[in-house]
Amino acid sequence: MGQETDEPNDFRVTKGRYFGSLTFSLDQREAENEDQLLRYVIDQDRLNYRIRGSAGYAIRDNMTLGVGFGYGRQREDVTFEDEDEGQITTKRVEEGVAIVPTLRTFVPLGKGQFQIIVLTELNLTYGESLQRNFLANDVDKIQTDFFEAGLGVSPGVLLFFDRNFAFEVTVGLAGLTTRFEEQIVNNDRDNRTRIVESGIDLQINLLRLDLGIAYYF
Repeated sequence: MGQETDEPNDFRVTKGRYFGSLTFSLDQREAENEDQLLRYVIDQDRLNYRIRGSAGYAIRDNMTLGVGFGYGRQREDVTFEDEDEGQITTKRVEEGVAIVPTLRTFVPLGKGQFQIIVLTELNLTYGESLQRNFLANDVDKIQTDFFEAGLGVSPGVLLFFDRNFAFEVTVGLAGLTTRFEEQIVNNDRDNRTRIVESGIDLQINLLRLDLGIAYYF
């Protein structure tokens, strides 16, 4: 049975508590004259961000079940050298909306003002992208509709300012994703391309953090 308490110095997430949170992540990169793995980049400018609102309920002490709704946008302008085509400039924009069922596990230290959290998330995203490739003598236009399903684990920390307000930081640790795409090249709708990609990501990127504020009640 959950330990219900209203003591102002007890910050534990006990059974029956609710929460709401708002998180934001940002990934920005600029590069010039960089020899990357498969290409030589002359100039690169990338900006990705994501905003998510979440709410949930503590089904037991130190464990909540909830759902989040998010919006993300990715933009990249890059110019690189290609062995066959010479210099190519690519401009790409992608937008997507997501619904994210989430299980949160909390490990309180002491009375719980500082806690370790682990998020297990099922991320379901639908979106679209537009990419233009500026070749030496031509321009390719690629329109893409996509659906992506991902299961991931994100550890982090939670710091309570008082019993209700908290600040949280999480970082993606591991994830399994499957992405379904339908592409139309140069408005040729009679020859759509369908692509299915699956992958496992075990890379930790400390420059891509989810920062958020939360209210527990």
